[in-house]
Amino acid sequence: MAAGQVVAAIGALTMARQTLRPDRCFLGTCAWSYDDWRDVFYPHALPRNRWLQFYARQFPAVEMDSSFYHVPPARTVEQWGDLTGPAFRFCPKLPKTLSHEKRLEDPAAEIAMMRQLADELGPRFGCALLQLPPSFHARPHEEKVLRKFLREWPDVIPLAVEFRDGSWDTPHSARILEERGVAWVWADTHAVGEEKHAGFGFLPVTARHLYVRLLGDFRTKYGPDGQETHRYGNILWARETALEHWAVKLRNHAEAEAIYVFANNHYEGMAVETMRRLALKLELPLSSRPAEGRQLELFGGKGLV
Repeated sequence: MAAGQVVAAIGALTMARQTLRPDRCFLGTCAWSYDDWRDVFYPHALPRNRWLQFYARQFPAVEMDSSFYHVPPARTVEQWGDLTGPAFRFCPKLPKTLSHEKRLEDPAAEIAMMRQLADELGPRFGCALLQLPPSFHARPHEEKVLRKFLREWPDVIPLAVEFRDGSWDTPHSARILEERGVAWVWADTHAVGEEKHAGFGFLPVTARHLYVRLLGDFRTKYGPDGQETHRYGNILWARETALEHWAVKLRNHAEAEAIYVFANNHYEGMAVETMRRLALKLELPLSSRPAEGRQLELFGGKGLV
């Protein structure tokens, strides 16, 4: 290809690059309350009951991991509303009692809980997440209960489903979610050293909204004794190429009604830093609203309170 053709091709790609709308793209982390973030994200003197307030001034959304284990009391949810602005989004996980214990059978109680949570959060409710266990395989019985659950799920509450078993990675499975307008979770669980594969593979679009989870290599999270082996206060496994791939992937779907992207700590070692870097690649501004008359430092942890 001649030099002029190369320049023209690069120019065409630049022109074709889609811009994400900040009011539709919600970046955040999987939970917000980590002791390892004190001093490196949360100022040392900041009380824990103000961490969410600080977090919400930096990021537009958070994935609620706590709802996977227990139902948050109404008073707690009300306090969350007081600590976050109306543009902030919570994305709660459905309880493991439904996904891992009952395996989607008899979902009435969990659906009622999610309805109540949606009512309490109001416009701050983003998208519910159903994380299925690796033992939930694409077999006739599991497909039957999945279809039944999706029929019972309220259409007014956005939902995303994460399959942890590769047997679901088929067009047939994607159509099951597409028929109900439910998002197929794009989960990046590539091993360390395989970041070039991020953003590729079976990643169907099954709804008007997208849901991405940057989870990383599960083998880096726990040691042989089952204990966590790392402190999550800095980047440990930089996935520069992976973030570049995801940035391109997301730009190609800028027309989505809503895009939710969350990172776990063991994706790179510190989720808030991962999302800051991805936001820069997407040219999405992170919030810099002042608090108590002073500007919050995004990652310095100094000069606050």
